[in-house]
Amino acid sequence: MKTLHLFLLLVLAGISGISLAADVLDESPHAAAIRLVMTSRSAEVRKLDQSPDWWHDTKERAWSAKRPFGPGVVDSTHYFQVSCSIDGQVVGTWSVNTRTGQVAGAGESLRIE
Repeated sequence: MKTLHLFLLLVLAGISGISLAADVLDESPHAAAIRLVMTSRSAEVRKLDQSPDWWHDTKERAWSAKRPFGPGVVDSTHYFQVSCSIDGQVVGTWSVNTRTGQVAGAGESLRIE
């Protein structure tokens, strides 16, 4: 009986561990970079979109995130350039470190580890 309880406990622990790992992997690193900009710089983002009719206009708003360089000497895993465009024109760019949660706008420095 003790063996069965131990087995069930291990199975439950394994299932909960898998679900926790899946939760961590649900958000792509690119989405995490965009989310950091949107949450930490929301007032700045709002100022970039000066459309008085933004609740009803049909302008396209697009977000993009890319790594500034590929793998090599510097580990670029957590570094992103995030940009926001309105009707095809880039209106804002930020450098993002998803490891530290740091977001740097134009003229601001980003700590590279």
